Amino acid sequence: MSNTMLSRIERAQRRCDIDDLVALAQALHVPVPALLRGPATA
Repeated sequence: MSNTMLSRIERAQRRCDIDDLVALAQALHVPVPALLRGPATA
């Protein structure tokens, strides 16, 4: 995923498809469901 694509997703100018979600999870070394949950509460 390019920086431009990521920036557009962050600014809600581009939809985040499942393949984007998988790529983000792999880059962050987290499982995909972790990206779908809300922020962790302490």
